Amino acid sequence: MRVRPRTTSGESGTGSGVESGGTGSTVPAASRGSTLAGRRAMLIGRAGGRPSHYGPRGINGPIDDLLFPIHHGVLFYPGYDVLPPFVVYRADRRDEAAFDATATALRHRMRLLFETVPIPFRRQNGGDYAIPAMELNPQVVRPDLTGFAAHIDG
Repeated sequence: MRVRPRTTSGESGTGSGVESGGTGSTVPAASRGSTLAGRRAMLIGRAGGRPSHYGPRGINGPIDDLLFPIHHGVLFYPGYDVLPPFVVYRADRRDEAAFDATATALRHRMRLLFETVPIPFRRQNGGDYAIPAMELNPQVVRPDLTGFAAHIDG
């Protein structure tokens, strides 16, 4: 992903934007500073399957892998501190007692919003990536660690 200054007036250097593969937007990049820096974001969602369906060997794949493009690309890259998601599994099969328990759990998570540790994504310009290739430097992670997990520091 390349970051280059953009403005609607065409003057170089007075605005900021993100360009990836020839397409541009006006989302400020986290690596350059952002008005979103320091703000927190947490996805709240539901899934029809059981938690095991979204586990490491589950048929749908790990929930963290499914959410990585949103967590990293949509929330973290523009500057948010991204919190672990709150996922309600088997949402379509919840009775009133299960709904009440879910509501209690969500209220608890919301109370801890500013105490919850964000997902420690690696910073684009923090030295973990070779530039301009934007691949992890070999000394940063074990060679056998690949995929989305390699882009989380910790």
